[in-house]
Amino acid sequence: MLLQVTGIAKKLFLITVALLIVYLSHQPSLKPPFQLFPHQDKLFHMIEFGGLGLALVVNFVLFPGKYRFLKMISSGILWAVLDEFHQSFVPGRDSSFQDILADTAGLLISIWLFSYLLFRRRKKVST
Repeated sequence: MLLQVTGIAKKLFLITVALLIVYLSHQPSLKPPFQLFPHQDKLFHMIEFGGLGLALVVNFVLFPGKYRFLKMISSGILWAVLDEFHQSFVPGRDSSFQDILADTAGLLISIWLFSYLLFRRRKKVST
């Protein structure tokens, strides 16, 4: 199903996810309504960058060549670093290396999972 979506729609999905991350980072105070467990914001970071990982995998054709996954991961980590840098200038927000680690974890899990699912499905279809 993901392969049947047009290239423009896939790119718009990637742009939308990237801009959503910027929008959420620009909010002066982004606190959950209630605290379920300590450091739950790291889970939100992982989910947010998990969405970016999905968008990168869907757009895998933008990363040609031998090191496709390394390029996807590098661009996602770069976005996480830029996101934290941007957040350091937003009043009421702070920037931390732990947030970058949570972003990276979500990104890695997502890229691995969705790549496995997408490419496994492609192999089944071709055989």
